[in-house]
Amino acid sequence: MQEHGITMGLGRIKLRHLQCLVAIAAYRHMGQAADALGISQPAISKTLAELEDVVQAQLVVRSKRGASLTDKGRVLLGYAGSSLRTLREGLDHVSSAVRDDVAVIAIGTLPTVAPTIGPQAASLFKRQWPSVRLSVHTGVNAGLLALLKQGELDLVLGRVAEPSEMLGLSYEHLYEEPVVVVARPGHPLARARRVEPEEIAACGMVVPLPGTAIRHTIDSYMVRHGVGVGREAIETLSDAFARSYVAHTDAVWMIALGVVEHDLRAGSLVRLACDTQHTSASVGLTLRSDAVPSHAVRALIECIRAAAAQRRERAEGNL
Repeated sequence: MQEHGITMGLGRIKLRHLQCLVAIAAYRHMGQAADALGISQPAISKTLAELEDVVQAQLVVRSKRGASLTDKGRVLLGYAGSSLRTLREGLDHVSSAVRDDVAVIAIGTLPTVAPTIGPQAASLFKRQWPSVRLSVHTGVNAGLLALLKQGELDLVLGRVAEPSEMLGLSYEHLYEEPVVVVARPGHPLARARRVEPEEIAACGMVVPLPGTAIRHTIDSYMVRHGVGVGREAIETLSDAFARSYVAHTDAVWMIALGVVEHDLRAGSLVRLACDTQHTSASVGLTLRSDAVPSHAVRALIECIRAAAAQRRERAEGNL
């Protein structure tokens, strides 16, 4: 009887149920997930209720802050994303038999990682595979990983996530990236031989948004020194905004080194002498564990590894 019940349950699950779950996981908000799917919020709520009825388990918890998956929801997400990706790959293979479109590789990357090895890897890859289109998407780590599971992305350049979010995924460490404190040339702290965390907090800080991996690193660093980022802090994922703001004020920007390397070399920003050596965190490559990468994707991965190796060599040479 139990086996019969499982079979009946599988027969009730539709493609829209799986798409609903992965969209909620990606956006962590019912309204935004509904917009992404092109349906109304009542419709996505109804679809989720149908799926929870089929599996006889709560999959999503809603709150004023948004929507998050339960433990059972995260388990099902791993299989749902895999199923959608497998179906999409099958449709692509069938379609390729009757049309000659240019292949596309979808890359997800954190804003703090995008300026580092991504462009170099893309340059190396395009020399070998000029006809393959690269589609680069930026976002927060959790959202990118959800899109990877959904099959919307082929790989993600970012940080390692919590074990619960890595179900069905594999992570390869590429290099260590420290956090630095930068300001405009001529800043009152620019010539100081040593700058303390409380001094940068007093200037007013520009920091990444809460919930991001790098913001967690920054908050932990400030707390260890007995000070917070302060209520005057501006939170943003926009590098363009942060650059412009610190260029015209005495605020300081705490961000991953890779984001501001070109600014430091050009002299448009200066690095303050604040000891942040213990803020380095792993940057790596995340793939779906069950994926069989195409020849082009495998070639891109090798280019990413080569770019990461060169970055490690430069970092060691600067020690």
